[in-house]
Amino acid sequence: MSNTIRIISIVVLSGLAFFCLQVGVFLLSGHRLKNNSRRTLILLQFITGALLAFDAMAYIFRGTSQVGYYMVRISNFMVFALNYFTTFFFCFYSAEFIKSDVLDFKVLFKPRSSIRNGVPVQLYIVFYICLIGIILTIVSQFTNLFYYFDEANLYHRSALYPVSIVLGLSPGLITWAMLFQSQKILQKNVLISLAIYPLFPIIGIVLALLVYGISWIDIGYGIGALHLFFSSIKLMELEFYSDKKDGPRLSPNYKQGVTVPEMKRHITRSHVWQVIASVSGGLLLVMIIVSITGISIPERKLVINKPYLANDKSKSVCVTFLRDSEKFWNDDEDLTRLGAQYNGVIYNNMMATVITDWNVTIDVCEDCTIDPGPWNGNFTIKDRLMNVRKPQDKDEENLHGADYYQVTPLKNLGFGCIMYSPAEYSPLDSKIIFTYESVLKPLSYFLFQVGLVVISILFIVSLTISFTEGKIIRVEEENRKLEDTVKERTKELQEEKNRSEELLLNILPEEVAKRLAMDRNAKIADKIENASVLFADIVGFTKITSALDADTIVGALNSLYSRIDERAKRDGIEKIKTIGDSYMAAAGLFGNEPAEKNALAIVNFARGMLQDIENFNATSNVKLFMRIGINSGNLIAGVIGKTKFVYDIWGDTVNVASRMESSGETSKIHVSENTMELLKGAVSASAPVEMEIKGKGVMKTFFL
Repeated sequence: MSNTIRIISIVVLSGLAFFCLQVGVFLLSGHRLKNNSRRTLILLQFITGALLAFDAMAYIFRGTSQVGYYMVRISNFMVFALNYFTTFFFCFYSAEFIKSDVLDFKVLFKPRSSIRNGVPVQLYIVFYICLIGIILTIVSQFTNLFYYFDEANLYHRSALYPVSIVLGLSPGLITWAMLFQSQKILQKNVLISLAIYPLFPIIGIVLALLVYGISWIDIGYGIGALHLFFSSIKLMELEFYSDKKDGPRLSPNYKQGVTVPEMKRHITRSHVWQVIASVSGGLLLVMIIVSITGISIPERKLVINKPYLANDKSKSVCVTFLRDSEKFWNDDEDLTRLGAQYNGVIYNNMMATVITDWNVTIDVCEDCTIDPGPWNGNFTIKDRLMNVRKPQDKDEENLHGADYYQVTPLKNLGFGCIMYSPAEYSPLDSKIIFTYESVLKPLSYFLFQVGLVVISILFIVSLTISFTEGKIIRVEEENRKLEDTVKERTKELQEEKNRSEELLLNILPEEVAKRLAMDRNAKIADKIENASVLFADIVGFTKITSALDADTIVGALNSLYSRIDERAKRDGIEKIKTIGDSYMAAAGLFGNEPAEKNALAIVNFARGMLQDIENFNATSNVKLFMRIGINSGNLIAGVIGKTKFVYDIWGDTVNVASRMESSGETSKIHVSENTMELLKGAVSASAPVEMEIKGKGVMKTFFL
């Protein structure tokens, strides 16, 4: 590990530890821990802060002597143990949201009664997994199960380090499954907030398997803990009612689930298989990643005081360095020196480990020189030491690439040179130090392959069963809801009938609606004797629409015609329809009122319309003006069609009313001679105006 990475790790871990501890103090301030409704979150923050602080201390004291020897071991033990405490308290914290109450830690010792009372069974699964993990961590202190320390007191992963990864990953996956199994109980924002937390350490686990040297997992825990704090402040999901001594302490954001006893067995079975699917899926993902990328094993050093003559297969790595018995000669210039070809071989006897980088240091005597042209290595001699380094991509003489000089499992790699040395030098008396880095490829192990197949089968089976159980649960839910649905549907049908009748009254006059309600096939066709018809149209509407957007135009029309509709309802006028910007209404369609009364009613309504337009223009940015035309006489009224039908009127009286409007003037009421005769001086009017009316010839009309 470089000193830069070490310093960065210390700074990041210390900073996160400080923030987590500060958050814990902030949440605790002003309350006693026992009575604080945020107790579990506070413990989670303190434990995460301690975890990060111990990890930072391990980085600080690595490689130092007596004090560091104990501090590094204590710190690493606390890091591994607190990892399990952190995952457990997050599961406990999530269970409180599912139970909608602050849980007492005594529930851990009463699993049966607690599960019956609604405590998730997954909490106990996580508890026992974390307990096993802590026990194995203690065992690791004496057996190097998960990690070991070299002579320089530096921490390194052991071959079984992935076991600790699996034990640390499983509780998070189980908690994740528990959250999504309870999504009907949890509010969506709470579910998302809690579900995000495990993502950070899981991403850290993936990075830890790929990149060695930085505490990715612990950094993930620190970021996740701060996320829980900030989301709790933002969403206010932690506001249990701490002043309530008995009963559930609910926040307004909790939803209550509906317990269905007959579905309990299927739900429990589904949850168990979902947990198995989540855990096996997570393990399968880790195993696939490990099988593809391998596990980076840090630098190791092999010291050979007595050189080998041949490969010793009992050793994981064996290195030989021998003088070729057939290729040696005397130096013509100095008979006390001997020239010879020296051959070295690196034997990799490991079944699943690739030696990716290596360096060989060999003791030689003084006055040794290397002839140009060594192969499979960069050779240098200094201070009676020959150093052979693996060729790198940057080396000019490396024509094959650095990967060519890796030593694959159960293979060997030769290196050699021609060296001149004093005649008495013998490589069999030279100490050899072999330093190497490697990558473990566990897919080569038969047991790993078997485990991969077994976990794959378990994942597929558990996923299939959980889906099947989910289907059964949904069917039972449908059966349970069927009776309620029938009742609700009956109620909805009645409400729908009422709405339909109300809608029909909005479309049709009440008299017509009643007739259709009694007989849907009734023929609506009436001859009206004493009706008065009004047509109104907005002046220059086409020009207005070209200058304004759709929302403004529709909003203005809706506002104006809503006023007019209310007036029509008050005055007893029957609105027939609107056609674009035109408005059509009539009086005397129902009730058998005298023609004179109907004519006066429609004229008063027209005057009110002009007042409504004036009031509208006083408050609106869109200014509108109308022409209004009125005629009185006989007409035909009825309903045509089966879909999108409307109540409409026809006849010469209607056509003339339309002509009165189209030949009228802005903001004036243009009435026919028929209507004027019925008014009998009840309203003042202009002198009669004779004008050509399309389809009628010359007619005498009046402007009120």
